[in-house]
Amino acid sequence: MRGSLKIFTWLGIPVHIHWTFLLIFVYAFWLGHSNALGFWNTLWITGFFLALFACVLLHEYGHALAARRYGVRTQDIILTPIGGVARLEYMPEKPMQEFVVAIAGPLVNVALALVLYLLAWLLFSDEHWFIFQWLMEQHLLFGQGEPDELSYALAPLASGGLFYLSALIAANVALVVFNLIPAFPMDGGRIFRAMLAARMSRVRATQVAAWLGQGIAALFIAIGLWQGAFTLALVGLFVFTLARAENRNVRLDSVLRRYKAADLMRPVFTRLTTTDWMQTPIHQLQASQERHFLVFDLHDHLVGVLEEPSILEALRRRDYAAPVEKYMRPQVQVVSQEAQLEYLYYLIQQQGVRLIVVARQGELAGVIDDAGLSQFLKMHR
Repeated sequence: MRGSLKIFTWLGIPVHIHWTFLLIFVYAFWLGHSNALGFWNTLWITGFFLALFACVLLHEYGHALAARRYGVRTQDIILTPIGGVARLEYMPEKPMQEFVVAIAGPLVNVALALVLYLLAWLLFSDEHWFIFQWLMEQHLLFGQGEPDELSYALAPLASGGLFYLSALIAANVALVVFNLIPAFPMDGGRIFRAMLAARMSRVRATQVAAWLGQGIAALFIAIGLWQGAFTLALVGLFVFTLARAENRNVRLDSVLRRYKAADLMRPVFTRLTTTDWMQTPIHQLQASQERHFLVFDLHDHLVGVLEEPSILEALRRRDYAAPVEKYMRPQVQVVSQEAQLEYLYYLIQQQGVRLIVVARQGELAGVIDDAGLSQFLKMHR
């Protein structure tokens, strides 16, 4: 993600913080200053926020490691002021696998809450106060005071430690409850989608989960603006946007998997030769719907592609008499007519290929360009 800084790699997964994460420290110092808490209390608040985000980080590792179990790689984990994001290469599509990956994060917070509760009980229950008695004895060994004096001195430390652990326990419980809200694409929403997908198509399950998620997100926004809880409103806007995007992407994937290159290739196309003047493709660009052209040599061998940006560059230079060979690109992307549309979409959208050659039994059968793919998807969505 742009604006993120890598801080370390653990278990083979890079961890980044977004620059906005620094707002956490600004907020902590603002709390300390506005409430006249003093330097040390402000430092305690900052430490609590860092501990809380450590719990968030472990939550995201829960998702990442569960996904790894099913062969899904995690690109990285990014921490932002409103939470963390484990960027998986893809979400497993089998309902049970998605359920396990989605619930793994909240289960980490459940485990953390239990461990912190056990730690608080071991350190601060009446039955285990002997730990502090032992600390006092160690102080006595160095002649630093009487037992009563040390007990008085350690009492605030014990009280602060208990409060600190209690706050972290409550925070982890809150993370579990909040993440299990069925607002897709939050964890609860993904769990809900996985349960629906066990009974209906994945596309339909995503649509239902996205509708519910957008409704809950709108409620977050309304409550946040009404109560002045702008963080909740921001989370609502974030969830609303992601729910729409996820629904759109799943519908797109459904279309891409139903069709092949043969279904949208254009069998009729303009053929240029290396010795043609650039005047020819400039005219074609103005007079037809074609934006990119295949280039052949004098022996009718395919040798390159002439793309729209190169044609416009020749037009800008008024280089009408230049041979096409001067502006063509020699690399040609060739696929079989049986190639999945999903792969073609990757080539055009991710790799920036503008014109793809479709072959049938080793012979040129047609072409697919970026405009044709866009129009095809618009019609079939």
